[in-house]
Amino acid sequence: MTNLCGSSSFQVKIYDADSKGRVKIRSLFNYMQSTADDHSKSLGTAMENMADFNLTWVYARFFINIFEYPKLYNSVVCTTWRSGVTDGMVNREFIMEDGYGKVFLKATSSLALIDKVSRKPVAIPEFISRDFERTRGRALLYNNVKFPVVEAYDHEHNLTVRYEDTDINNHLNNASYGQFVFESGYSYFKGSRIMSAMDIFFKHEVFYNENLYCRLKSMSSLSEGSSLFHNIFSSKRGKTVAYAFTQWIEDF
Repeated sequence: MTNLCGSSSFQVKIYDADSKGRVKIRSLFNYMQSTADDHSKSLGTAMENMADFNLTWVYARFFINIFEYPKLYNSVVCTTWRSGVTDGMVNREFIMEDGYGKVFLKATSSLALIDKVSRKPVAIPEFISRDFERTRGRALLYNNVKFPVVEAYDHEHNLTVRYEDTDINNHLNNASYGQFVFESGYSYFKGSRIMSAMDIFFKHEVFYNENLYCRLKSMSSLSEGSSLFHNIFSSKRGKTVAYAFTQWIEDF
């Protein structure tokens, strides 16, 4: 097939840029989400198609490395493909380039196909796995991680899930999750550092008007570069709904 990979083009609009004219994390996630949706539609396996089988897609993990942030009005080209199945979940890869072909972001993700009623994962059917692009491999390889046992956190950042943070699955969207993780680190460093990597693990669905607390623990000294562990806790549920690890470098 000719559409085992999908590609979409974007321009960093005025509403995508932060106070320094750089693209926001939420917009990067939205670019990837939009490209993935267009690609899935071309294969006939997008959310609207899977709804006919009472199924839907949800992200379980998202790992991104950012080498450079595009600026206001810069061109962005996002390419995506499904590379295979690991632990019962589909691997979706992303590469982002600027208008000159320079790669500024790589990402890999894991998506579960779940029953819309039971909210439980189902096996990936053959009509999906036959359209994997296996020759390109993974854009990134996951790090082997172990969630630390933390007795005392260094910082806490709070959020109430807004209507605009939710999506077609009626839960907190991955782009809003990514922005929340970014903002928790940004508030911890008081804007002195910029994020260069994020590895987020989605454990439970979160819905409108839930109060979340992102608790941070520094995992390294500032002289080594900055690594943070994020524990996102729901007060309503009384449990952790997501974990994340982020890397931060001096702002430029």
